[in-house]
Amino acid sequence: MITGYNSQEKYNGQTFHVQTEDRGRKAARIDTIIYRSGGAIVHRKKIAYQDILECDALDEIIQELMRDLHQKTLNEVRKGLWTRGKDAVPELSFREKILRYLQQPRALTGLYRPDSKS
Repeated sequence: MITGYNSQEKYNGQTFHVQTEDRGRKAARIDTIIYRSGGAIVHRKKIAYQDILECDALDEIIQELMRDLHQKTLNEVRKGLWTRGKDAVPELSFREKILRYLQQPRALTGLYRPDSKS
């Protein structure tokens, strides 16, 4: 198991604790947990790495994955993405919003249909 990362970030009067740790080769997973002051878990991220267990330099790869995930999560906290309500989630990008909209069955209703006669 590799030593993890722990950081405190303040945003808009709230303190968040971000903890990233390796769960070991048996679990083959990295977890990052965001806690709001008072200990409530705001969000949990997991990265599985079973598919790279046989890699050379596995410890270095895991350390880099942990560092990147921790930094990305800290940046989300700094942007205020985890402060909107009890079950806050990060804001979707414009592209993600469009893709999600287009995946809805009703999204394309009324648009061109090849079998229609115009």
